[in-house]
Amino acid sequence: MYFDADVDKKKIDWKQFENDVSDIFEKFDYTVYRDVRFKTVNRFQIDLIAYDDKRCFFVDCKDHMYIAPSQEENFITKQKIRAENYLKSKPGLLYKKKIILLVTRNKTSSLINHPESKEKILGVDMKGLQDLLNNIYRYEDELYSF
Repeated sequence: MYFDADVDKKKIDWKQFENDVSDIFEKFDYTVYRDVRFKTVNRFQIDLIAYDDKRCFFVDCKDHMYIAPSQEENFITKQKIRAENYLKSKPGLLYKKKIILLVTRNKTSSLINHPESKEKILGVDMKGLQDLLNNIYRYEDELYSF
């Protein structure tokens, strides 16, 4: 899979963006489910669920120019609720480390620029996602997991 380093300079549609994020996870041998829709009491949708033998990422893809830290935390909180509801019907994933991750097309307070004042890494941009997956053991304890 070829990843264009200048992707943030180009306009892509949201579905293509989600597919590109999925391709990055697949490049690192994660099994990926895209656009997961399910219903408990409410209807839910998760952009991507990517897992390997140790971890399960619940990914929310955002194509925003800027996401304020408080808004980033709000997205993460909502994604955690969706993930918890999804896991009620998937007991096999309960034994994996569960990580909530916001992936943005544009720059964010990603792991590369992770401020020490923040307790956990909530989001990463597409460029940083490859670094995160390539060095997962270095960043794993800093990711938002539950």
